[in-house]
Amino acid sequence: MLGDADRAAVLERMVSASQAELSRFRELLALVRGTEPLPTHREAFAWVVAALHAQLGS
Repeated sequence: MLGDADRAAVLERMVSASQAELSRFRELLALVRGTEPLPTHREAFAWVVAALHAQLGS
């Protein structure tokens, strides 16, 4: 599970990302769509994917 500090770090990284990094985030998001994470990682996985969607506007 991601703690508040981890979530803040993810958001900070996405906000300060360059266009090249945002393109890579889009590629990664496309790769993970439709995949099923391990049960122990499901909540963190869902949160990170939602954050990526919000940041990338997709």
